[in-house]
Amino acid sequence: MYKVKASVPAPSLFPSSTQLNYHRITAPSNMASLPVTAHRPIGSWLPEQRPAIQDWIASKLQQTKRKNFASLDPNPQIVAFQKLVNDNPNLKTLANDMFTQSSKHYDPTGEPALKTFGQFIDVLSLIIQSAPPFFDKQDPPTAMGMIGFPINAVLDWPMGTVAGYEFWLLPEVNASFKGVLDTWGSFLASPGSQSGLEGWLSKDALHMLATVANTGDLGGPTFDKIFICNPTEKYYGYKSWDDFFIREFQDGMRPIACPDDAPPTPEYPDPTLVITNACESAPLQVAEHVKLHDQFWLKSQPYSLDRMLNSNPNTSKLVGGTVYQAFLSAKSYHRWHAPVSGNVIDIELVPGSYYSENYFEGLAGNPDDPDPAAPNYSQPYISAVAARGIIWIQADNPTIGLMAIVFIGMAEVSGCEFIVQKGDHITKGQQIGMFHFGGSSHCMIFQPGVKLLWKRPPPYDMDTENNSRVNSLLAVVGN
Repeated sequence: MYKVKASVPAPSLFPSSTQLNYHRITAPSNMASLPVTAHRPIGSWLPEQRPAIQDWIASKLQQTKRKNFASLDPNPQIVAFQKLVNDNPNLKTLANDMFTQSSKHYDPTGEPALKTFGQFIDVLSLIIQSAPPFFDKQDPPTAMGMIGFPINAVLDWPMGTVAGYEFWLLPEVNASFKGVLDTWGSFLASPGSQSGLEGWLSKDALHMLATVANTGDLGGPTFDKIFICNPTEKYYGYKSWDDFFIREFQDGMRPIACPDDAPPTPEYPDPTLVITNACESAPLQVAEHVKLHDQFWLKSQPYSLDRMLNSNPNTSKLVGGTVYQAFLSAKSYHRWHAPVSGNVIDIELVPGSYYSENYFEGLAGNPDDPDPAAPNYSQPYISAVAARGIIWIQADNPTIGLMAIVFIGMAEVSGCEFIVQKGDHITKGQQIGMFHFGGSSHCMIFQPGVKLLWKRPPPYDMDTENNSRVNSLLAVVGN
């Protein structure tokens, strides 16, 4: 499954003294006595109130106990995945142990709803029959939101255990589980998923989506003025849940900062040196002097270019350069745009893991303060292990030169589609692809010697950052 050859050392070999380069909230000492709202799930893929997630999981488990559940036709891909696990003693042990181990650890939300792999399979069978839900629960207000990662919500604690860490890194597990996700993706792209849009198109949800698109401006345009849709039609004219999630902006909503043919100004004397945001996203971090090979599994999660770029022959040209990483919101725009003009010299879709998080962010390595919405705090790490799409661009301006962009799938948000091809010439601001079923994170990698003057200089606080608009100014390259 993997083209890369580097293996991940056993967790027992990992040093744990280094720290993340970006801000990560740590739990207060009196966490057990506080309401479970200390963390804001990055990207809003899950509600801020952990009990709301647990209630949702418990309700799904209850549904599996009803008589009509037993009469459902089993999904062939889930049957194949379950058979793979149950027929292999090692996989079976790991699969069950990750639920056993998660229930033994301190859990600030109470006892986990799922305690066995069999229960997970039952709940999974229900999840893939419907679209990710948006629910309205006004008490407390922060419980209102969506379960944008339904499977991830179920695996949040188990995937971070010692057993879960090993299980979700195995190529055969991910290859089989890809079939489950592909089946669900086909459903989400079909008219049968339209009914799942009712919550997403409610008054409260549309207001929430518009507020995010307006970057917090409550007085900005409404949803129908921001996105292409038809409010007079049922489901606003969206043909499927995925059609809604890859919705496009109305013309003029995201103008290109300094198009290449713009007249020079004192501030921007050469518009071709202006780099724009490739995604509607919030900044995570900037890393300089990145290495060809590095220990990406460490607590500090350094970037390993060879692993991230799947051993592409051009990788050596970026060694010593700069990585900019930013993350997407479940409520945002999920299409990608070219940050510079240039020639597409390569495109690659890389299979990878779906539910792997950094060892030191899960229950195994951080039992007192695990990531409450994994793998949010593992984004640099998953750039090396997750399913991802990679595009290489030779910029028209030689001062920028060769660059790469890695669009990273996170959990079930792993569908990457490019709409340009190798050999195409692309223009700054041009749409080049999209995440299906949402979005997650992306990295832009520049050659050494490219002097980047950031509009929003690092460091960033990932728990409070707002989106930078797609096509807006990201950085200017200095001479």
